[in-house]
Amino acid sequence: MKVQATQQHKTYNYQNISDNLLPYFSWVGSWKVRISGGLLNPVGEFFIDLQEIFGNEPKFNFLRIVEEVDNSEFFIRDLHIFIDAETKLDDGRKCALNHAIHKAQKTSRETCYRCGCHTPDLEWGEHHKLIEKFCSDEKIRENKFQFMKVCLSCMKNKYSVSKLEEIERLTVEKKVDGTVTTNVQNEDDVDEIVDIQEEEMVDIIIDNDDSKNLIALYKVSDVDKLEDDYHGASREQANRVNNLVKKIRGNTHKKRLATIPSGWLGCCNTLDSSFPNFSEVIDFIRSQLALASISNQVLKLPPILLVGDAGIGKTEFMLTLANLFDTKLSVIDVANSQSGSALAGSENFWGNTKPGQLFESLVFGEVANPIVMLDEIDKVVANSAYNPLSALHALLEERQAKQFKDLSVPEIKIDASHVVWIATANKLNSIEKPICDRFTTFHIETPSSKQMRGIVKNQYTKFIQNSPAGVYFESSIQNDVIDKLCLFHPRGVRKMLERAFGVAAIHNRKTLIVSDIFEAKILDLDENRGIGFMANI
Repeated sequence: MKVQATQQHKTYNYQNISDNLLPYFSWVGSWKVRISGGLLNPVGEFFIDLQEIFGNEPKFNFLRIVEEVDNSEFFIRDLHIFIDAETKLDDGRKCALNHAIHKAQKTSRETCYRCGCHTPDLEWGEHHKLIEKFCSDEKIRENKFQFMKVCLSCMKNKYSVSKLEEIERLTVEKKVDGTVTTNVQNEDDVDEIVDIQEEEMVDIIIDNDDSKNLIALYKVSDVDKLEDDYHGASREQANRVNNLVKKIRGNTHKKRLATIPSGWLGCCNTLDSSFPNFSEVIDFIRSQLALASISNQVLKLPPILLVGDAGIGKTEFMLTLANLFDTKLSVIDVANSQSGSALAGSENFWGNTKPGQLFESLVFGEVANPIVMLDEIDKVVANSAYNPLSALHALLEERQAKQFKDLSVPEIKIDASHVVWIATANKLNSIEKPICDRFTTFHIETPSSKQMRGIVKNQYTKFIQNSPAGVYFESSIQNDVIDKLCLFHPRGVRKMLERAFGVAAIHNRKTLIVSDIFEAKILDLDENRGIGFMANI
C-alpha cells in the first residue's frame, strides 16, 4: 500500500483541460485556458453559456482564461476571462456575455481551485488553529485575516492521510505459510490497527496516484473459513471451492469507490444534449451529484427505474452514464432467467452451482459501486418456486445489502450497499408493487422530432470524435441526412450512421449523403429481413 501526501500547491493541470473540457468543447482547443483542476466546473459552465449565446461552434478573435493567486485566500484563486467575439454583438448578447463572465468569476470564488469543492466562509479567530495547522504559507499565518474561505474536503484528505501513515507503520502482514510479522512490540496495538483498517477504511483516503477511496467489501477471514469448511468435502465440491478461493485471493477485498468527476455538472449537461428525452431523470441525477460534490465526492444514486418503449435509448444512456463517471456497467438480463441465479447465484447443493453476476462484479471487479442494470424487469416470469427478482427485496435496502450473501457462496458476506441500481421496463403493471416502491421511477417518452434532430447530431459528433476514421469526414452533418435518420429510433441511428460512414468511405466521400443512409438500410434489411421496426421503414 502506497501512501502519498496530499498535494498542497497544485499548479496548472493541462491534462485536466484536455481530458475533461476538449471532448465537449472542441472549439476551445486553439485558445489559452490555464486553470487548475478544481475550476473545471465553473469554466465548463461558462463554455456552455458561450454556446447558448454564440451557437454550438463559437468563433472568437481572442479568448484567454487564466487564474490568479489571491494572497488573502489559501483555497481560492481569481478567474480572469478575456474575450473578443468575431462578430459584432447586439445589446442583448453583450448583456448575456457580461452576465456569463460575472457568474463564472463568482462561482470560482466559491470553489476550491484544488479539488472543486464548495468553500464556506469561516472566521479566522474561531478556526485559526485548524487553518494554521493546514497552511504551509507563512504569509497567510502571519496576516491572520479576519475571514477566510476554507475547503473542508482538502483538510479532511490531509488528516486522513496522516492517520493512514500511522496505520501503514503498524500494518500486520500475513505470510503464505501462516506466520505473522509486524514492526510493533505490543500485540494490543496490532489488534487496534487491524480494527481501524477493517472498520474505518471508508473514511480514509488511499493514494495510488489517483487518490481513490477504498473499502473492504468482505472479510478475508470468511474466505479462510470457506476453504477450511470444505477440506472434508467430496472431490467435486472441494475442487469447486478451491478454484473459487484461488480466484478470490487473486483479487483484493478492498475496492475503490468511483467518485464524481470535477466537471460533473458539465457531464450532466452533456447527457442533456445527448439524451433530451431523459431530462427528468438527468435532473434527478444532477441533484444527487450536487449532494456528493459537497460531501465525500463518491458516486451514489438511489435505485432508479426507467420505463419506456423499446429502442428509445435506455441502454445507451446507461453506457454513457457509466463512462462519464468512471465506473463499470454490469447488465443482468433477468427477463430470460428462470430463477434468481443470474443475480444472486444458485444454491450451493447443486453440482453445477456458481456465483451470480453481482458476486462476480463486486468480488472480481475494480469498483465497489458499479452501475448494475436490470434489463426489462417487467418481463420476468415468476412462480411459486422461483422468482428471479426475489433477492432485490434485500439488495435495494441499504442496511440489508451490507450483509448480502450469494446462494452459491453463503459463507462470504459482501457489502453490496454501494451498488448503483438502474432497472428498465416497458410497462409498470406487471412488476411487483414492493419492487416498484423501492425504485424512483421515471417515464421516458419517445423523442419528439426536434429532440431526434439533436440526438442525430450528437451521434454523428460522437463518431467523428471517437472513431479513428472520424478525422476523414466533415465535422457537421447535412440537414437532409438528419431528416432521413430522424425516421429511426435512437437505437437505430447509431447503427445506421456506422454503416453509412462505411458506404461513404467506399465512394471516397468526406460528406454523408442521403443515398448512404439508403444503402446502409438495405444492408441492415438483408441481415435482419422482417425483424423489428427497421423492416417497416
